[in-house]
Parts: sequence; structure tokens; C-alpha cells
Amino acid sequence: MIEVPVDLGERSYPITIGHGLTASLHDLLRPLSGRRIAVVSSRRIWGLHGRRLESSLKRLGAVSRVLIPDGERNKNLTTLAAVHDGLLGGGMGRDGLVVAFGGGMVGDLAGFAAATYMRGVMWVQVPTTLLAMVDSSVGGKVGVNHVRAKNLIGAFHQPKAVVSDPALLDTLPLRQIRSGAYEVLKCGVIADRTLFEGLRNAPPGLEGWRGVDVENAVASACRIKAEIVEKDEREDGLRRVLNLGHTLGHALEAATGYKRFTHGEAVGWGIVGESWIAKARGLLTEPDCDGIASAVDHLGARPRFSDLSASRILAAIGQDKKARNGKVPFVLPTAIGQVVVEPDVQPAEIRRALKVMASREARQA
Repeated sequence: MIEVPVDLGERSYPITIGHGLTASLHDLLRPLSGRRIAVVSSRRIWGLHGRRLESSLKRLGAVSRVLIPDGERNKNLTTLAAVHDGLLGGGMGRDGLVVAFGGGMVGDLAGFAAATYMRGVMWVQVPTTLLAMVDSSVGGKVGVNHVRAKNLIGAFHQPKAVVSDPALLDTLPLRQIRSGAYEVLKCGVIADRTLFEGLRNAPPGLEGWRGVDVENAVASACRIKAEIVEKDEREDGLRRVLNLGHTLGHALEAATGYKRFTHGEAVGWGIVGESWIAKARGLLTEPDCDGIASAVDHLGARPRFSDLSASRILAAIGQDKKARNGKVPFVLPTAIGQVVVEPDVQPAEIRRALKVMASREARQA
């Protein structure tokens, strides 16, 4: 078992990582016992793992469940209202506990429901995907999508604990493992060359990438994110570096209605494009740019995007929630393990990057 602390004063909490932890959740959450618990999950995840989770949680208090449909396109205000209805119907009071049991979409939405129900109730994350374990479960960002932009409606609401059980990944399709690995690679590009090299040396396409290697990758990525969040909880400065690959990635997701890409796949494309912008600006050497793009490709092929017009992608970027004074900042790598935030990336640079990305798309087909 590995524990990564997130030190935020009175809002501090542990990230606990270990094989089989779902069955011993009652031990990890014992300080929160004696209250009504509502589990928010998807029907698919509940069918696979719900009985084990519920059995453990019932040793802490009365348990109800709120099951929501899968898919990023369902991370919206309509589903949020359904979760609020479920919490109310289950008798949840202000002293209750919401447990988010699922991937990033479930965690974001359940966390926002916890933040907004009765002006805020406690919640815990039990992520079931690699992507959620290394990304959305850490840092307290919660929210839902607007039809025109991803995560446009949200809040900061830190959980009381994050419990990541890599055993839950055994039922995860390889595509979803790869999706999470793109976010792990992002952490390596931002701050940890050893983590980056570890993924570059993983099996091609991540076939057979399991066990201790995955557990260590989760812990390394969580440590990086925790250290950044501790210094900048509300993304006023440093935390923006975690958006490497996300400005282009979120635009690809929004431009395709959140139906074509997993979040990690879109971020993978974003890392490639934003590395090229850095190279074109003279911030990143050509060998490092090629190394980053090759590492992204090593993790697996991503869905195509070249049928989308550049204008459509640029329009989606313009709606990005990170916009300041009409400009959207880009995180650009300056070396493997180092990045900077550039506020003045121009549309012409983005259009050229999209052409380079499209040429790489053809090579991975």
C-alpha cells in the first residue's frame, strides 16, 4: 500500500493506492463512520464491482446508490439534477457522505453534486479507471460540461480521501488503460523524466502493462499532481502547468461532442501539437519534440481528427474555461521534465500544429 498526502491545511487528505483496497474501504474511512452514505456510480461499474464496495461501506453506515449513465456526453446539468434527486430521495442530510465510484466523469459529476447539495457535503473518491486515478481524482476540481465547452460549470471541492485500487483495472479495456497512460506521460513531460522514460520503455501499445508497474506509475503521477496542487489549489498560477496537452485536447473533445475521443486520447494529441508549437518557437529541441511525440505514439493509436476543420477547433479553443482577457494560455514543454505557460499562442501557430498532427495521424494509421 502506498500513501500520497495532499497537504492543504484543514482540507488535507490522503491518496491511498493498493491492490484490493476496495474490500477494506471501511478500515480506511473509519473516521467517517456513522453517517448516511450515497454511492454515485454508473450502472456498468456497479454491475462489475458494486457488491464488493457496498459490502465494505455497509460496515460504516446506511448505504444508498445513485446510478447514472456512462459517457462524457452525460456529464451535464441534467444528470447533475438526477444525482441531486437521488441524494434527496435517499435521505441524505448535510452530515452525509457521497462516495464517487467510477471513472473521471462519475468523479467530476459526483463531486460537483457533493459541492452543491445543501451547500456542500463531504465526499470520497474511489476511482475505477487509470485516467481517474492519476488525473481527475486528485485536486478537488469538480464540475460538468456545457454544450459549448468542457468543464465550464464547476467548483473546487476537495474530497476527504482518495482510494485507488489497481485491482479494479483488471476489467478495464486496453483502450481505457492507454487513455490513463497519456495523462501519466503528461506528468512525466511536466516534471519527471524518469516517469517519462518508464512509459517510453513500457510494452508497445501497453499490451501486458499491469501489476507493480501500473501501481508505481499511479503513485508517481499522484505525487507530481499533489505537490503542484499543494502550492496552487485553485489554479491561480503554478497549477496551470497540469494543462499540458489540454488546450488542444479539450478542443478536440468539444468539437466532436465528447463522442469520439477518450479524454486521454485527446490529451495525447494535444501533447503532440503543443510540443510542436514549443519547437517552432525555439523553446524545445527537435530531438525532445520527436521523443515526446514518439512516446505518445508508443502508448497506442488515437482516433483521427483530420476531418475536423481548423476553424471548428479554433472556435472550441476560444470557449476554453482557461481564457483570460480573450486569450487562452498554452502549456508548452521546454525539455522533458520542464514546461512554461505561454499566453500569446496565435491562431496561425495552432493551424500549423494541426497540420503537423494530421501528418502524424496518417503515419499511425
